[in-house]
Amino acid sequence: MRTPCHIHRVDCVIDATCQPHTPSTRYAGAALSLGAVAPYGRYADAKALGISDWGPKVPAQLAWCLQELPSLVVPLVCLVRRGWGPTKATNGVLLLCFLAHYANRALVYPLRIRGGAPPPLYVMASAFSFTLVNGYLQAGALGGPWASAVPGDAAFGGGLLLFGAGALGNAHHDALLRSLRLPGETGYKVPVGGLFEYVSGANYLCEMIEWAGFALACRTRAAHIFAACVVFNLAPRAVSHHAWYRDKFGDAYPAQRRALVPFLF
Repeated sequence: MRTPCHIHRVDCVIDATCQPHTPSTRYAGAALSLGAVAPYGRYADAKALGISDWGPKVPAQLAWCLQELPSLVVPLVCLVRRGWGPTKATNGVLLLCFLAHYANRALVYPLRIRGGAPPPLYVMASAFSFTLVNGYLQAGALGGPWASAVPGDAAFGGGLLLFGAGALGNAHHDALLRSLRLPGETGYKVPVGGLFEYVSGANYLCEMIEWAGFALACRTRAAHIFAACVVFNLAPRAVSHHAWYRDKFGDAYPAQRRALVPFLF
């Protein structure tokens, strides 16, 4: 997920291990976990939730790697333990889908970032906590001692198709965004191509489809909660991006383009 701190990509659900130090940061953590726009990317220097200084920042590539890595490492560590491991091929396929996403997010995606703004350490730590817990929950739901076998039925097949379509769409639209910047550039341009012709948050829409498909195929509580977290995280960010683009580019930004859902919203 972007993790989009994806998201992709911010994953901003705050775990108790983060231990914020003041009432204001505790409030901020709760608000971010419910989908408020996190102070990273184009908003890294903006005032958010009444807080103007979010503390020290981390280089973008390093932050993305560290905050996404737990959802790759934790399942792998769990699955080599005695009593763990998928008992059915369908469970194994879904685990591979989850691991493939986070292998890309933690190891490949950061190397492709061009001119990314460094996020605050607090936001990175929040994302790290989320992916740590989520990696354990998804691994446990599909390969833990308490895991149930996932039926290889129409819901499984349809969910996998949605997951694949969303993952490919997310990767494609991320590539379109990267192509807007030449090496060394740091500014922003109007996205074009693919679903960007219809919505400002095309990459976010595809990631939501990806994890909705995963939840449909898994039919586990952990997957359903994760899919809901993705929506709570990315939908507000898509809306904020849309408003930001319209404010920055004015009449040059396509008037018919919506925030997240083509022709509707």
